Amino acid sequence: MHPSLFTIAGFRFPAYGFMVAVGYLAAIIYLHKKTPGGGLTRDNTADLIFYSAAGGILGAKAVFAVTYWKELGPDFSARLLFLFRSFPYGFVFYGGLTAGAAVFLYYCRRRGLDPLMTLDYFAPALPLAHGFGRVGCFLAGCCHGRAADGPLSVVFSDPLCEVSRAYLGVALHPVQLYEAAGNFLIFLGLHILSRKKPGSGRGLVFSAYIASYSALRFSLEFLRGDDRGGFWLGLSPAQLFSVIFGFIALGIFIRLRKNGKLKV
Repeated sequence: MHPSLFTIAGFRFPAYGFMVAVGYLAAIIYLHKKTPGGGLTRDNTADLIFYSAAGGILGAKAVFAVTYWKELGPDFSARLLFLFRSFPYGFVFYGGLTAGAAVFLYYCRRRGLDPLMTLDYFAPALPLAHGFGRVGCFLAGCCHGRAADGPLSVVFSDPLCEVSRAYLGVALHPVQLYEAAGNFLIFLGLHILSRKKPGSGRGLVFSAYIASYSALRFSLEFLRGDDRGGFWLGLSPAQLFSVIFGFIALGIFIRLRKNGKLKV
């Protein structure tokens, strides 16, 4: 597709980085228009966005490094150099979500904020930002789908894109766009849920997010054609993370049900 939007003095401006920035900005604008609750202030909100995003980026890169370590180079120095040179690419979302959540919860504890209520407030912004990020993946060619026939298939031909060499010129599932669309739908659903049931059951909106995204990611992994770090019990690492996060969401739902906060 278009891994670079334009070139200035030999520097290629990456489409992926641009779309990630757009997603980050969209999330900030969305949160700015919401009224903070549960002791949140505008300053707290800004701090949580910055620190959680920074932790998420480092966590996503760290899990990528661990997953593909042996494939990054012949020795430790070469692998480390590769990670620095390729920093704009190569991230594992669940690593970012886990690390970002850890930083988020630590900040809430230090500031005396209710963690579940705060997570509910931020939850809709996550799939909103992620959706734009997946459009960036599509433009860059990373996280691509496997071979497909049909009207929705796409062909990557730019040799600078991140598509595996064997898949250049081959019709593929635009799985990045499938996930982007799914994330935008999740955002819409969470937005409606947070407006209809404000403050109803601490953790309800966040658990709805991780449950819905886990289901989306687990399903779409079957259509992926890129290297995802091997399989265990026939499942990719992302699918295993999806199962774990799905159980976390189930645990929150059960707690809400027992407390009478969740009506089914």
